[in-house]
Amino acid sequence: MRRYWLSIVIAVIAVSGIGTYYTYGKQNHLPEYKLETIQGDPKEAAAVSLTGAYYGNMSSEFLKVNAAGSEYGGLNMKNIRLGITDANSWFYNLPGIKQLINDHKSFMRGKQNSGFYRDKEWVIYADTVLENTGLKSRFSALQLSVLNEATEKISEFELSFERERELRYLNIVDVQRVDEEVHILVGTFYTDNPQSEYEVFVMDITSGKLLRNEKLESWGSTKSDQKEEQIQVSAITTNRFLTPADNVYFIFKKVKVNDRMDEAARYAEKLSEKFYSYSYRTGLMIELPEMVREQAANTERVHSGQNEYLYVAEYDTDHVAISRYSAENQKYEHAYVSVSAEQLGVNEIKKVQFGFNRLYILFNQAGIPGTAVVDITNGKLLFIGSAAFVGDKEQAKDQLKKLHLLNFEINESIIK
Repeated sequence: MRRYWLSIVIAVIAVSGIGTYYTYGKQNHLPEYKLETIQGDPKEAAAVSLTGAYYGNMSSEFLKVNAAGSEYGGLNMKNIRLGITDANSWFYNLPGIKQLINDHKSFMRGKQNSGFYRDKEWVIYADTVLENTGLKSRFSALQLSVLNEATEKISEFELSFERERELRYLNIVDVQRVDEEVHILVGTFYTDNPQSEYEVFVMDITSGKLLRNEKLESWGSTKSDQKEEQIQVSAITTNRFLTPADNVYFIFKKVKVNDRMDEAARYAEKLSEKFYSYSYRTGLMIELPEMVREQAANTERVHSGQNEYLYVAEYDTDHVAISRYSAENQKYEHAYVSVSAEQLGVNEIKKVQFGFNRLYILFNQAGIPGTAVVDITNGKLLFIGSAAFVGDKEQAKDQLKKLHLLNFEINESIIK
């Protein structure tokens, strides 16, 4: 019997070894691609990875293509382990956060990936804790760490609160400093409401004393009386961590709920939309003019809050238009930047995404994916590039047909 089981074990090991050999052999023979510059500064493409799949003769492989080359990533245990290990690596590699770690290692120890603020005088970190007292809780705590850059003194504060309703989740949305006050924007989820409710905690920067707590409710209730409707409120904060800002923007939407299983399709139909700006300095919430929410038919929108502006990029397959609103000046600039597919020399625009002072555009040209980069401060077109096969030019056409890169990732932490 032992001899029988030993034979089975040897056979299993042999089959596994052969499978591993062919798997690694296959990986080693997969074609190489890269994001190739057509026009502009190649450095502007450093943050972009085109993502999707490579379809070979017998199988498909997940694939990323960027300026450095191509990276295949099947669902093997090594990749899964790396994914778990590196889940927050993007955050700790951000230029501002990396500098904080270099400057103040002890202060940064144990900090999570949100709730940071830094200027020339102060480094501030805020976090929330849900204090469980059984399965349901009405108790939470707000933790504040403050570092004086000049003296390197660290002060720690904690405030506990009992809520009127049972809590499900809390998160820090934004942290800002106004003179000697720390303003902490918190998103609160209660068990009786699936949508986030927002409130601002204002604390004294030296004593940690709570000066005031304001619930942001200018848009009204986030609960809908209609089963087929849902109200969604989202904060539009800066794309760059640690950036001081006097205002934060909000988008308030009513959407129709349908029976589709796909989450995006389930809430796809927008019934109404409004924008608001909240001033940390004055505490005033202002509804933005109607022109900000006017949207052309059959277009998609993405938003970003940075440089004290609310940026709105509206796009379809033929063009992208960027508009912006300044809460400080109450000035709206409609379509101050416009980029067309014809201008890029491509068939269609697929998707756009904001970065810091940048708009990244995913496009398709004759079945070949590519990207363009626009400076949103002045509208300058900085880069155009597309996926290219690395190897024998005679094979390029056939190898590019096997690429199906339908999305892209933006990782500005790698920009030097």
